[in-house]
Amino acid sequence: MEVFRNAMYSVTYISEIETIQFNWLEGHVDMTYDDFKEACNNFLGYGFEYKAKNILIGVRNFQFQLPSDFPEWQKEKHYPRYYKLGIEKVAYVMPEAFISEAKEIPKEEGKFELRNFTTIETATNFFN
Repeated sequence: MEVFRNAMYSVTYISEIETIQFNWLEGHVDMTYDDFKEACNNFLGYGFEYKAKNILIGVRNFQFQLPSDFPEWQKEKHYPRYYKLGIEKVAYVMPEAFISEAKEIPKEEGKFELRNFTTIETATNFFN
């Protein structure tokens, strides 16, 4: 069920697997870093609303250049919201060319597991 859409991204809730799906759309190309952070915060708001346990992020057409301070923001500001929500698994869907360079996070106590996939089908199987 799609719960939000604008020119930059869409958010869908998949109730069968308790997952918030976030997809970057073509309109994100001209966004600012503040737009990016707002988008990340917005989709997580839907995670809280629907009590999601998983996150599926589609970055197959992601073209925005993240600044060098992004990892710090992600670790200090964004991931704590994942922990508060109780996210168990995060899956990124990306082009195959980027899979070998993509970071994965093993499951740890109180934290989520993060894996990378090339198709939505294989990513959703990860949640089952």
